[in-house]
Amino acid sequence: MDLKEYQKEKIITKIWKSFFLANTLIILAVPSSFSQNWGGGNRASTVVVESPIKETLSTTKEIQGKVVSSLTSTISSVTNGIISMENIKVGDTVKKNQLIASQDSTNINYNLKIKKNQLANANISLEDLINELKNEKNIKLIIQKQSDIVKSKYERTQELYETNAISVQELETATSAYLSSQQQVLSKNQFLNKISFRIKQAENSINRLNIEINKLEKDISDTNLKSPIDGQIVDLSPIQTGYVRVGERLATIQSNNNFEIELEVPAIYLDLIKESKEVKGLDIYGENVSALYRATLLKENPRTGTRTVRLKFKDKIKNSLQANNASINMFIPTSNPEPVITISKDAIIPISSSQVVFIMEEGKAIKKSVKLGGSVGNKVIIISGISTNDKVIVRGNELLKDGSSVKLAGKPSDSSKKPSGIKGDKWVLKWQGRGGERSGELILGKKVSTFNGEKTDVETDGKKLKFETPLVLPFGTITLNFNGNISSDKVEGILTLKMPNGNENEVPFSGSKVTPK
Repeated sequence: MDLKEYQKEKIITKIWKSFFLANTLIILAVPSSFSQNWGGGNRASTVVVESPIKETLSTTKEIQGKVVSSLTSTISSVTNGIISMENIKVGDTVKKNQLIASQDSTNINYNLKIKKNQLANANISLEDLINELKNEKNIKLIIQKQSDIVKSKYERTQELYETNAISVQELETATSAYLSSQQQVLSKNQFLNKISFRIKQAENSINRLNIEINKLEKDISDTNLKSPIDGQIVDLSPIQTGYVRVGERLATIQSNNNFEIELEVPAIYLDLIKESKEVKGLDIYGENVSALYRATLLKENPRTGTRTVRLKFKDKIKNSLQANNASINMFIPTSNPEPVITISKDAIIPISSSQVVFIMEEGKAIKKSVKLGGSVGNKVIIISGISTNDKVIVRGNELLKDGSSVKLAGKPSDSSKKPSGIKGDKWVLKWQGRGGERSGELILGKKVSTFNGEKTDVETDGKKLKFETPLVLPFGTITLNFNGNISSDKVEGILTLKMPNGNENEVPFSGSKVTPK
């Protein structure tokens, strides 16, 4: 073996020795508690259990819908002319009767003056016709009296002619005079009728002019374009100042309150949703939403076999949902109400194509397969697999195995020592965790304090509260660090969550002192 090969072999031997020594030190350095947390060990996992509830419900189907506005107003120009927009932008909130734009009303005012002048002339013409009718009626009275005299002479002449007292020529003269007087009476009546007709025409013209004048005055008022509703500007003309034509859209305002839920519902479930008293759902933040059926639109999607259904909000709409196309999930009924078992959604663990839950029996987690029947709010309907007598694990079930040792949150396992006989002020602290609201019980004693039944050192001077406590979970131990300010019987502050991997998260917490009964 030459020198180079000998040196190479020596270097390799040193590397292997160093690697072996390093691994030995790492194994010796790892504490037993770490191996218990991550390798299983005999430590019992802390869990929260819940009893299934039996209630009469319909099985449901979750459908994603959207929020739509049912009231939108459009502001348009009322005439051709120059427009001047107010200092508003898309997204601004406006009040009812707030000025949006002003339009030049010069042409409308010009037409208004012409119409008022025509109205004045029409009133003069009407007055003249009325006077003429009055005079003609007086003339008719004179003609009528003359006609009555001629008629009397005509009748006397006929009597004299029958007694041969007068000649035929005299009778004819009297008859001609009588007929002439009757003709004058008829002509005067005809003329009076024509004057009456012209008066009616003049009155109609005056009424038409009054209508046109009122319309022009309204148009002048409308040149101050105002918002008809309380709402938000969702569309705005790009013209700040310029010429626009009559009917051109200047702004679109969406109401702040008139919102509905729109869903695409399978046609086979329409009768069930119509008969339901209430439809429940969740917004994007997981908060409950209640709605009532309003209408089904007369259109169907032939590809999906669904129809558009509109629901109205049962309660006041939340600010987070006051937007067109805001996402919302609703649980529509898919069966008639019947007795079913429900449990928290957190209890369900999907495995492959099935779902399982863990129930707690004598300190052990027992896995059971379940069949689901839809959702109701934060709960799921269980068709088969568990009963109301089971204690179902709803927290701390993420990494459980069939037969794993478990203990209830706030209660130590059999091998741990539980402090007893501790007296002091009882506080309930609450914060938001990944699965929803969490809570813990703090007993603030004079010498010894506990959190969820475990001893802990608490620093407090009556105004501040500070302590740190471990929380054992299936994936490891989380350290809870509470730091808050006390005000009377309330406390608020920051909770720091220290994860096993070294990461830290901060969330707000609050609490209140429990008053002894």
